[in-house]
Amino acid sequence: MTGEFTISLFMVSDWGVGTGRGASGYVDRLVQREEQSSALAPAPPVVPAKTLVGVWRDSCELAAYALDSGFVGVWHAWVRYLFGGQYALASRTPEAANRTSSPAALTLDGPLRLPGRLSEVLRERPHVALATTFRKPGVAVDPRTGGAEEGMLRFEEMARNGVTLEGRARIDGFDKLDEAQREAAVALLDAGARLLERIGGKRRRGPGRCRMTLDGPGVSPEWTPPPPDGVPPPPGGPRHEVADRPEPAGTAGPGWERVELLVTVEQPVLVAATVLGNVVRGADHLPGWCLMPEVARRLGGGAHALVRTGDLVVTAAFPVSPSGAGTLPVPRVLVHEKNADGTVIGNQMAEGGPSRGKPYREGYLVPEGPERYTVVTPAGTVRMHNTIQDDLQRPTREVGGVYVYRALATGTVLRAEVRVRTGTLDDGWARRLAGRWRIGRSAKDDYGKIQVTATPVSAPAGVPPAGGRGDGELRMWLLSGLLVRDRRLRPSMDPRDVARALERAFAKAGAPGVRLEPVTGTEERPTSTTTGRGVTSALGEQRTDSWHRGWNLPRPTLYGLAQGSCLTFTVKDGALTPEVLAEVRAAGVGERRAEGFGQVEFDHHVLLCPVDASPSVSPVPAGPAGPVEPLAPDEKGHREARVFERATWRAEIHRACERIRADPASRARVVPARVSGTQLNALRRIVRGLPSGRAESELLWLTRDKAGRPSWPKEAVTALRRLLTDPDTVWELLELPQDRLVVTRDGIESLRAELRHEAVRVLTDSCLAAHVRDEATSTGTGSER
Repeated sequence: MTGEFTISLFMVSDWGVGTGRGASGYVDRLVQREEQSSALAPAPPVVPAKTLVGVWRDSCELAAYALDSGFVGVWHAWVRYLFGGQYALASRTPEAANRTSSPAALTLDGPLRLPGRLSEVLRERPHVALATTFRKPGVAVDPRTGGAEEGMLRFEEMARNGVTLEGRARIDGFDKLDEAQREAAVALLDAGARLLERIGGKRRRGPGRCRMTLDGPGVSPEWTPPPPDGVPPPPGGPRHEVADRPEPAGTAGPGWERVELLVTVEQPVLVAATVLGNVVRGADHLPGWCLMPEVARRLGGGAHALVRTGDLVVTAAFPVSPSGAGTLPVPRVLVHEKNADGTVIGNQMAEGGPSRGKPYREGYLVPEGPERYTVVTPAGTVRMHNTIQDDLQRPTREVGGVYVYRALATGTVLRAEVRVRTGTLDDGWARRLAGRWRIGRSAKDDYGKIQVTATPVSAPAGVPPAGGRGDGELRMWLLSGLLVRDRRLRPSMDPRDVARALERAFAKAGAPGVRLEPVTGTEERPTSTTTGRGVTSALGEQRTDSWHRGWNLPRPTLYGLAQGSCLTFTVKDGALTPEVLAEVRAAGVGERRAEGFGQVEFDHHVLLCPVDASPSVSPVPAGPAGPVEPLAPDEKGHREARVFERATWRAEIHRACERIRADPASRARVVPARVSGTQLNALRRIVRGLPSGRAESELLWLTRDKAGRPSWPKEAVTALRRLLTDPDTVWELLELPQDRLVVTRDGIESLRAELRHEAVRVLTDSCLAAHVRDEATSTGTGSER
């Protein structure tokens, strides 16, 4: 039995989950939206999974307090099992402070979104997409005077009510629970969902009222708790276990089987995070150590044995260029102009390399042609979050406070490779790698979902033998971090220790007699070494910190050379054949090669050739996609679409009325001239009474000839009668772009019928107000401001 649930959140009132920032000159507080949007239409608002998990946990804690009659009990244990551990404050018990954090069994499949195809259709209709939110003004009240403070007017963006947002959640390990444990888990989640009444910002002041419902295994229309005496505790122990003795793998043959992984980011991915104050900055690629656990889990028990022996290698996933070509970490011997790091201007390792320019420290190399390259950096997304302290109900430093995540953006495409020794796994093992993965930090809610496709590929062509220039030198380019140790087993960046690691790798690959000597300058440990021929090495350091999910503890820090570093060695003894170099390129160098460390290139043409510094040609962007079909009346999301369509039409009606009232000729088609103000006020009363069924008779009574007053113009009476009785007249006057104001098939017909009387009232009132103002101005009885 799968533990997957469908979440429905109906918004009773206007709502909004803030981003923590505003737009200068537009609004002071923006709402969270979907990642993907078009160039013209804003993305629709969403409820982030982090926000929902926070308020859902509070509701479940409230239910657990009532069921346990206190703060301790089996239901509180279920809250911890489902939602994971929390920060332990010093004011709590010592046992809680020393307890390690536990992972959450409840995982949400991203934020709650509008149902069906509605988000996709809105991207093609900017007018309707703009109506998904509105701006609400507010002020700060002076506590002394009770009035508005000077200069404290603000505008906040709010999403419209009356819509239902949907999402999916699952309980990891649900099939391993017994029947009683499943009932307890579902009962607690259902109780918390029924108690959840508000969500988002300003929810204690009116916005954010909602109704949450679950649909899934064990959820019933009426909530019934399990028997008080029969509630079992949640399972204990870690949920990420690996056998001490993995299954043995098959006999390894010569060569490697290779599978290319094409990774598409569906939610922002945060991996290899670097913490700078309250900013958590993720890597701009997916390291191999982040992908390797999921690869081993999908391949089965034998894969764990291959990882330990180095017969399974998972390389890092680097971004794909806009043209679809693969990229590699930019070597640090390439340079660029200051403040213009997109185009490579020179190669300091090549003969006659430039003496000016700034070396690259990050980015990925894209070949644009012979001796011409461009460096690109994948897009990132920045999101602000906070952790609420329960007793104070606001973010505090003790529980994490306000923090910012910078992660790989949605839509990023990356490419990695899985290499396995020939014959060690059964045929068809590549198919098990395809599918949807969740990786990285905070993968239980808004981050970490990727789509992976696996394709077997052949080995690349052999590389030229060492000493491609005929000078007996070997030039190495690091495609990932390199971990080596010195003679005292300390992490090292010394090129001499790298040379010893290379010699061991060559010996294992079939060249035991190779002896290497690093080409360095006079300094003992330089970061950039030059000779008469140019730069021979350019080094950078890299520190890797990660988390062990099985132990719920941080892993040891890994310190070594950074990807993109370049070194040059002199081959003193032995011969390096293309087969030996290809084997080392596939297997890697140094420690932890199975996790993608130690990936290298030898005598690559990027290092050997000069660079053409002429401007490159930008790729031609892809054409727009085909039109999206509007929503059918029986399709999911139709009711929510009508809410946005109605708001769009009302805004366009008011905009058209403003245009008509400003033009006296257009206004005369609605409000006749030479009619007294008393008569016009009576016309306003008739229009405001629509639809009463007596509008035509009341208009005839009003416009009848009567002694002592001017007669109504006959053409004006005819026009007003058509405006009040004919269903098409008001729309002819307003001239709305109706095709651009709907996202449903029946939107035009339904909204014309629904909003016709409202449109007549707004048009008449607007024209009457402008007519009275002009009359007062022309006769001198009014004043202008």
